[in-house]
Parts: sequence; C-alpha cells; structure tokens
Amino acid sequence: MADVIVTKEVLEDAATDLKNINDEFKNMSAMWEGGDIWGHDTVKGAMNSFIDNWWVKREKLQVQLDDLTKKLDQAKEAWNETEDALASSFDEQPT
Repeated sequence: MADVIVTKEVLEDAATDLKNINDEFKNMSAMWEGGDIWGHDTVKGAMNSFIDNWWVKREKLQVQLDDLTKKLDQAKEAWNETEDALASSFDEQPT
C-alpha cells in the first residue's frame, strides 16, 4: 500500500482549489435563456427539466462544498499548528 504524504503545501493547494470550485458554484448564474437554441419542443422541454433539476442538485452540492471547505480549512490550520509545535520542540535546548 502506498504511503500518504501530507505537506503544508498540499493542504494549502487543496484548500485553494476547493475554494475556487466553491466560488464557481456560488457565482453561477442561470444559463437558461428560454431554450431557443434547442428548436424542437420535446428537446426544449427535456433541457428545461434537466436545468431545473440541476439547480436543485447544485444547491445541495453547494451546502456540501461549504461544509467540506470549512473542514479542509480547519484541517489545514490544525496541521500547520501541529507541524509548528513539533518543529519548535526540536529547537528547544535541553536544560
């Protein structure tokens, strides 16, 4: 089994990437302009249904992304604090 290597940089990059994804979800605007490009009413109706369902699912995903973003930020902070405390313990001179 491969080892999992966690570094400060990996956690920071993951947190930044997740925040960017989260921001994209938050700042999405409706991409439906009446469906004129679909032409046929059956296709237009199917796309309208899909888009309506997408917005409901997007809202659920948004809640989960918000939660995951917070947890990743907490993990990053805990990792950095632990790493700093461990590093400083090596710097202490024995008395």
